[in-house]
Amino acid sequence: MTRLIPLLFLLAGCSFTEQDDLEQWMQQAGSGLHGQVEPLPQIEPYKPYQYRGQDLVSPFETNRLQVARKNTAGNLPDTGRPREILENYELDKLKLVGTILLKSERLGLIQTPEGGIYRVRTGSFIGPNYGIVRSVAETEIKLEETVEDVNGEWVKQDNSLYLLQEQGKTP
Repeated sequence: MTRLIPLLFLLAGCSFTEQDDLEQWMQQAGSGLHGQVEPLPQIEPYKPYQYRGQDLVSPFETNRLQVARKNTAGNLPDTGRPREILENYELDKLKLVGTILLKSERLGLIQTPEGGIYRVRTGSFIGPNYGIVRSVAETEIKLEETVEDVNGEWVKQDNSLYLLQEQGKTP
């Protein structure tokens, strides 16, 4: 037991010198620092805004679309005609697998997802968007589709089907 007491004093003395060094370092490190807080920015008084939107045309008013619909009346698709078989398929499901020349008229050979092959010529209808074949070339069929945009207007847009080997290439 008597041996233990001097050992405790020795350990206690070591810890005091380490702590003294730490306190001395803290005093030296913080001696030159004096912080200053910048003043808060000036706050401007609130100015209320007068909303005058009640005088504008409502975005939900259907009458504003009537003028646009009258301008595109010539683009309306013929919904009264009987639909052709290839109008039941999305264009990305159909494949142009070949073309043939029959009595100086080029015909496209279109394959459906089920594997059926159908012939199309200029004037044939294809795809769900009232697509009409405008031309049949050796490696491409050009279509003109009639689609309804977000304003309810019927607009024409061009599209193409490429020969199966040409599909990965850009036109």
